[in-house]
This record gives sequence, C-alpha cells and structure tokens, in this order.
Amino acid sequence: MFGVRLYSFKNIVFWTYTFIVFGIQFNTLSAQNLSADRKTKEVPSYFLKDKANELGIEDILKDEYTFAPFTNKSMDDLNASYWIRIDFKDELDTLTTQKIWRLRTAVFSEATLYYMTENTLKQKAFGQFDGNEKDSSFFYPNGFPFQKQNLISGRYLYVKAQMHFKTTYTLPFRYLSNDSNRFYTTYYTVQEVKKIIPSILYFGACSILFLTFIVVYLNIKKTEFLFYSLYVFFSAIYLSAANIPSLRFLSESKIGFWTVLVSQILINLFYLLFSKLYLNTSKHYPLLNIIINIVVIILVLLILSHGFTYFSGFYIEQGSILNFQRGLMTLFGLFSMTYLLYKAKDILVTFIVAGSFIYMIGALGYLFTFNKYYMMGGSTIEIFIFSLGLAYKIKLGYEDKLTLQKEISMKEISIKRAQMNPHFIFNSLNSIQHLILNNNKVSALSYLSKFGKLTRNILESSHMATATLKEEINLLKSYLELEALRFDNSFNYSITIDDELDIESVEIPLMLIQPFVENSLIHGLIGKKVGKKNISLRFLNNDDHYIVEIEDNGIGRHSKTTIFRNEEHKSRGMGITKKRLEMLDIDNKNRNSIEIVDKYDSDNQPSGTKIIIRIHNPLK
Repeated sequence: MFGVRLYSFKNIVFWTYTFIVFGIQFNTLSAQNLSADRKTKEVPSYFLKDKANELGIEDILKDEYTFAPFTNKSMDDLNASYWIRIDFKDELDTLTTQKIWRLRTAVFSEATLYYMTENTLKQKAFGQFDGNEKDSSFFYPNGFPFQKQNLISGRYLYVKAQMHFKTTYTLPFRYLSNDSNRFYTTYYTVQEVKKIIPSILYFGACSILFLTFIVVYLNIKKTEFLFYSLYVFFSAIYLSAANIPSLRFLSESKIGFWTVLVSQILINLFYLLFSKLYLNTSKHYPLLNIIINIVVIILVLLILSHGFTYFSGFYIEQGSILNFQRGLMTLFGLFSMTYLLYKAKDILVTFIVAGSFIYMIGALGYLFTFNKYYMMGGSTIEIFIFSLGLAYKIKLGYEDKLTLQKEISMKEISIKRAQMNPHFIFNSLNSIQHLILNNNKVSALSYLSKFGKLTRNILESSHMATATLKEEINLLKSYLELEALRFDNSFNYSITIDDELDIESVEIPLMLIQPFVENSLIHGLIGKKVGKKNISLRFLNNDDHYIVEIEDNGIGRHSKTTIFRNEEHKSRGMGITKKRLEMLDIDNKNRNSIEIVDKYDSDNQPSGTKIIIRIHNPLK
C-alpha cells in the first residue's frame, strides 16, 4: 500500500492516467489464457412461459406442464414470467469430481433459483436488481454456486426469471468449477478492456464539460448553459453509466436502471430547451418555437408515462414509449434542420444544424446496429460543435455588451459635455458683460470675436466623436486666448509641437485635453497670489504613444487653498476624460493612461502640477 499526496489538478490527471494504464496492462497480461480458463460445459435447459405470472414452484414440480427447449428468443414477452428447468441428467458423474460448481446464466432483470438443501426446497434471488451481483465484472454475472445434492429430484435446478428489456442472451446454460469462475469475475480480455475504455473517456470528458458549463451558468446566469450542462450530464449517464465503476449502482437497482433508460428522453428534453434559448426561437423563429413547446410538453408526458408503466410492470408498454419518442425526435430533427437552413438568420444556426445532424446519424446507427459507439461518437462530435457554438455566443454576448456599454458611456459623455459647455458659455458672456460695463469696447469686441469662433467650432464638431490633433490644438488656442482676455492676461501660455508629430493625421477624442487645461487655470494659476503664472502644453511623439503634457506653476493640488483637497469638488470634466480614454482602449490592455505629477519647490511647498496623457498609437 502506498499513498500519494496530490497538489494540483495536473498531478491528479497524471496519476489517474498512470493508474489506468498500468491497471489495464496487468489485467490484459493476466488474461492471455482466459479462453482456456473460462471453458464451461453446456447443460440442456427448457422453458415454460407464465403469461399470467401466477405459477409457483409447487405447481411446476407437479409435472403438469410441458417445457420446451430454451432458445435465445424464448423470453420475448417482457410482461410474462418464465420458468426454466436445467437438466443435469448427463452430468451427474462429473458433478461428483468436485464439491462446489458454479452455474452461469444470462443477466436476468429479476430471477430466483430453486434448489434443495437437506431435503428442503430453498430459493435464492440472483437477478440484476437483487443486489447479489456487486462483485461481478462489467460483462458477466457472478453465477450461482451449487453442489450435486442441491439438485431437485437428483437432476434439476429451476429458475424463475423475468426481463424488463429486450436483450441477447448468453444461452444455453453452462457450468464450471467454482475456482475457475474467477476468470469471469476478476479478469478481462483485451477485447473487453477495449469496450470499457471508450466509456470511461467519454464519461470523463462529459463530466468536465458538465462542471464547466455549470460554473459558466452560475457566473453569467444564462439558462441555456444550465440546460446544456444537463444535456451533457444525461448523455454521459445514458451512454456510459453501465461501464463506469462509480455508477455501477445505477444498473443494480430498479430505480437506477429506470434513470438510465429515461435519460434518453431527458437528453432530448434538455436539448430542445437549450436550442430554444440558444437560437432565441421566440423572437427569430416563431413557428419553430411553437413546435418546440409542443414537443417539450409531449416529452414531459412521455417521462411520466414511462415511469408509470415501468414501475407498474408494463415493460412492453415502456419499451413502446421509448420507441415512440425516438420516432418523434427523428421527425422533429429532420423538420427543424430543414426549417433552420431555410430560415437561418445568423451563424448560430450552423452549430445547431451541424451538431444535430451528426448526432442523429449516430443515434440511428445505434438503433439499427445495437452498437452504442455509433451514438457515442456522434454525441462526442455534437457536444464539441455545441461547445464551440456556446463559446461563440459568449463572444457575441460580450461584444454586444461592450458595444452597449460604449454607447451608454458616449451618451453619458455627450450629456455631461453639454452640461460643461453652458458653464463655459456663461462665464464667457459674463466676462464680455464685465468688459462692456467697464467701457472696454476693444477688449469686449476682441473677446466676442474669439468667443464666437470657438463656439462655432465646438458646435460644428459636437456631432463628432473624434478630431484631428490639429483641430484640437486650434480649439485649445482659442480657449486659452479667451481665458487670457477674461483674466486680464494675468497668465502666460505656450504650445509646443514635436516636429515628428503629424498633427493632421493623428486623431484623438474631441475636446479630450480642454478639461485638464481648464483645471490648471481655474484650480492652479488663478489662485496664485505671487509670481508669474505660466501654463505650457507640449505634444510629443514617443514611439508607440502620443504624449500630451499640461504643466503649470500654480498652487498645486495639495495647497491648503486649492479646491482639489476635497474629493467631492474634483472636476467633472476630468472624470469624463478618463472614461473616454478607457473606451479608446479596445483590447482592455490599459495602454492609455493619465498621470498627475505634483511639483514641489526647494522648501517642499506645492509649486504646480504636471499632467501627462499617453494615447496609444494604433499603428504600433
């Protein structure tokens, strides 16, 4: 015995894979001679059909009924019980050579063996749902141990059996030594291992997808992801549960086996509910939406009917229900694929039609050949296609959400910019009024002319989201000239443009820089009482970024008198500008930025502010 402490999912996968590989290799090597070790001897068997299910062992032992030779098609009535007489007349001498033998039978849903012990008639249940097959292999039941003295009338064993579903029997009845029986229950041939591995891999892949889409559903709250995860879950149960050790209990109880059977209806139910939401049929395909709703109701009724017939013992009827839903879904699949190809409104239809077609081919292959690997293969490809479709829809949803957010943000910016412009207009008109009242007609006319020019430029460009850097600089010049007149030329300004910067081709968001210039003037320079007041604007080209620097020698953000010391009074315009820069960054890589540098003099006193705006060059 050894223990392994695993620290990551990667380690879990590695050790699980290693365990499976070495486990299979050991069993296949040990099973090379199983053909000889599993050698059994045939025993003649005969059957009696008990259609009314009313005969007991006492009735059978009266020899009033005629038994017919047993064949693989004898138990074709699922609603009837069958009595089977196994005759050891020609094996009595062989039975004396060993004490305990093992009778090997078909896998019956419900079965009871009748035998003798000390001249007393005994019975023992050994069917699929009787709980006595827990130590059996995936392919063979345990068989029933017996001795020669257990034979009734010195030669017979009797079995009362019933099947809940049609299958191919491993008949006639055979027996072998109790010791040799372990080669059926403990070891596997290479062919048997090959039958198990696909189911394990399929179930593992489905489990991962199921958990993945459950997590997606819990995060984005889209119901189609819940329906899809349930579709994957029941696909795994229906197609692979019989060969998964941890799910063996499903085939050993009546309710568990019913769950496996009804999973094929649940697969179709959740597939329809998923498709309905995935394609938004209520909006885009109203006729298909009506038909889906009808089929969903029918499937729910079929699930209820199947449960009633199965647990009431009407096994033929429950089989008919399953066949009906197969036919119904085949017809619906053909209609819906044709309809969607004709009415397709987007690429989402391609995923549904392609996946459904491949799945239908696999399901029909399973129906006609009884080889579930056709359906498992079709389901695997379909799940892969549907997963791509869901991923694509997530991408579309994300892009739509991003576009909507940008539209909302642009509306919000437009509204706040409209709020900012009246504020500026009011201040400008106030300044013009002040000049007129002071009889300063020359300055008033100059101010009015510049104000008209700037207002016209703003109004003409108000419908635009972007402007060239040249247009933005001209607006800034007009704005600074107006503010210089307004404040009696109490400050100086300068604009420097890098020679390598092509201001006529570079585009930036309209009026991106003005709020920062306004803050430098109003909150930095105007409050300064001593010394010259300077503001400089620099436009630079730095490889993959355009850089705008706004620098002033005002009172700074951390002066006791500055309005910046109260967070509630920060410029609304600056907040809008930051949001506009974020919206420019399409890839969300934070390549656009605003840096605010607080300047200090030799006495560690605030001496102004420098703002650096970096705008990513989309061509780099």
